[in-house]
Amino acid sequence: MAKEKDRLATSSRNDLTEGPIFGKLIGFAIPVILGNLCFQLYNVVDSIVVGNYVGTDALAAVGAVFPIMMLFNALFMGVSLGAQIVISQTFGAKDEDGLRTVTNTSIALAIIIGAAITIVGTPLAKPMLQLIKTPANIIGDSTVYLMIIFAGTLGNVFYNLGSGALRGMGDSRWPLVAMLVSSVTNIVLDLLFVIQFKMGVAGVAWATTIAHFLSGMIPLFRIQSGAYPVRLYFKDILHPDGKAASRIFKLGLPSSVQNAAMSLGSLVIQSFANSFGSNFIAANTIIMKADGFAIMPMMGLGMASTSFVGQNIGAGKVDRAKKGVHVGQLSAIVVAVVVGAALYVFGEYIMRAFGADGQVLMMGVSGIRFLAFCYVFVGIDQVTGGAMRGAGSAIAPAITAISANLFRIPLAYFMGAGPLRTAIKELLAAKGTELTTKAGELFVTGAYATMEEAETSAAAILAAPDHFMNMFYAMGISMFVGALLIFLYFKFGKWQDKSVIPSK
Repeated sequence: MAKEKDRLATSSRNDLTEGPIFGKLIGFAIPVILGNLCFQLYNVVDSIVVGNYVGTDALAAVGAVFPIMMLFNALFMGVSLGAQIVISQTFGAKDEDGLRTVTNTSIALAIIIGAAITIVGTPLAKPMLQLIKTPANIIGDSTVYLMIIFAGTLGNVFYNLGSGALRGMGDSRWPLVAMLVSSVTNIVLDLLFVIQFKMGVAGVAWATTIAHFLSGMIPLFRIQSGAYPVRLYFKDILHPDGKAASRIFKLGLPSSVQNAAMSLGSLVIQSFANSFGSNFIAANTIIMKADGFAIMPMMGLGMASTSFVGQNIGAGKVDRAKKGVHVGQLSAIVVAVVVGAALYVFGEYIMRAFGADGQVLMMGVSGIRFLAFCYVFVGIDQVTGGAMRGAGSAIAPAITAISANLFRIPLAYFMGAGPLRTAIKELLAAKGTELTTKAGELFVTGAYATMEEAETSAAAILAAPDHFMNMFYAMGISMFVGALLIFLYFKFGKWQDKSVIPSK
């Protein structure tokens, strides 16, 4: 009887189809935001431990595997989102049989995906690192790190799929608990394996793998606790439902494709940014670190909107789903204004905290103060896109996000990189005193093989102040375009008819 009361209380608390909309959305979003902050902070600690106690090459070795890990992560993170959407709609429809089917199927998919990544990724770790031209002095450590991470992928997949299932049932608190346990475990084991046992990069990898395993077990034990109208059954996991798996992939793969496309677009934009010289790269790096923390509240509201709309669409409460989107959008705008104001006021202090001065400081403060006005677009995009995914319309937000990113590439080139390159050519042709002096200062540092290389770099540094803001303008315009496109789909599209649960 006590367990039944606990289950009823949990189900009522996690039921987003009843109660005050604002309270439900914020109550869901806060643990998500805290979990994301926790993840960011423990990554920072990870880097500090590696950099200080293993060395710069080790830090570079760990960083070199990031693009490969993100490529593999895109698959199961998309599937996790797909599971969250299907489970949220099924939970909202109060379909306990369907909930059992889709939840057990999502765990079966976790096992299949995790095993596949381990089997394929582990032996191919070194060839993949060679493919992306990892330097010879770090490829050994990079290979060791990546092989251990691949070997322990199952824990990470369990966390993502299990957390997706819990969020679909309206519970964002236990994924936070899992992330906190993972973070503390990772930090403690980093210190133990690296400092005490002198295990180097392998120690960092094992610390991460063990932490991932613990974080993966917590959502599964929580589902099995009886606090929700579903449990995991061995026979259901061994025989996953094909229709449920199809619905999960249908909603998850567009997000995976979106993440991959956005990563490729970022590489192109980064190549443009590199042409502005080291000062701009340094300023932009600091801004992106601040941006990573700034967008977290909007991302949390976006994930809350996914589950909220999913449950209400599943329950047939379309009007409540629409009201939830409006409340989420308004909340995101308020948060964006507060975040933007803080960045505008404290932008210079943020830049100085990272040691920025001179031209780096000037560029950073100008860039961060402009972007402070653009977070309203980010908030609208995150909430509206998350809501559309929750409704079962996953393709539309993927298309709008990719379109905005593709629009940014030519914009950044023709507004920023193109004019900069013309200015650099003009400076090199003129061979002025300022260029000669700056090139001489750079050449004597020993970082350039020839004077011609030093002159090109000097020209970029001298020309950048007249053109660098156009790169941020292009970024801001693409944010506006993305927000506008997804908002227009919300207003005029047929998203409310995209439910993926079988009609009764």
